[in-house]
Amino acid sequence: MKKILALASILWAFGATSYGETKKIELGIIPPVQLGEKTDDVDGFRLGLIYAKNNNVSGFDASLLVSKTTGEFNGFKYFGAYNQFDNGGNLKSALGIVNNYKGDMHVKQLFNGVNIGENVTGARVASFVNYAEVMNGYDIGVVNFSNEMNGLQIGIFNYAGHLNGYQIGLINYAKNSSIFPILPIFNVGK
Repeated sequence: MKKILALASILWAFGATSYGETKKIELGIIPPVQLGEKTDDVDGFRLGLIYAKNNNVSGFDASLLVSKTTGEFNGFKYFGAYNQFDNGGNLKSALGIVNNYKGDMHVKQLFNGVNIGENVTGARVASFVNYAEVMNGYDIGVVNFSNEMNGLQIGIFNYAGHLNGYQIGLINYAKNSSIFPILPIFNVGK
């Protein structure tokens, strides 16, 4: 018990003393039971057990269940059943079950479940489902879906409303295909 109290005291020393500050360490169980305030920025390390919520987050972020960043996220995200990023940034992630990002997000993702984005640039590799309104880069997953795809999709099923690039997979759909909209193995946009 003394060790737990000592650890809590150390973490509290790095935690919030007022609203809207930048913290080096955030430990959240569920808001409001976290070191800082949900409006604080974190530049360093955030650990969420059940649910962690902060404004801008930079650095390393790990969670068991849910994490939410209401501002920009710039760093490495590890695990999490549901991770929400409300205002874009630069995301490197692994082992997230569902990642939902809004705004302009630059990504390097490996071994994630479902990735949902608005305007995505980068690479999403070894995912189950990749979705983007606009994707600039590479989607390698079981199912890849993009309204506008600029780059390469590799998967069992690939969909692009507008394809400026290539698709490789069992079923490939590109509305603007230069060959035919639905093709097995390979498709290319105009």
